[in-house]
Amino acid sequence: MYDPFAEEERKTKRERLRFWRNLSRVGDFYAWLIGAVVVFALLALLFSLFTFVRQSATVFLNTLLGGIQ
Repeated sequence: MYDPFAEEERKTKRERLRFWRNLSRVGDFYAWLIGAVVVFALLALLFSLFTFVRQSATVFLNTLLGGIQ
């Protein structure tokens, strides 16, 4: 027996499910985007740290060797 009310409920449920799936996909996209930005920022900080340590080590060794002579 055909029940129009039950059919309308199923249609509403499918539309609600479709909405949440689309919202989830948008959230996944923004999560990937923010994650990529954070990774690049951390890489920039890491390279900056290596540059700082290399320059500091050079100055330290020059000072140390200059003091020994």
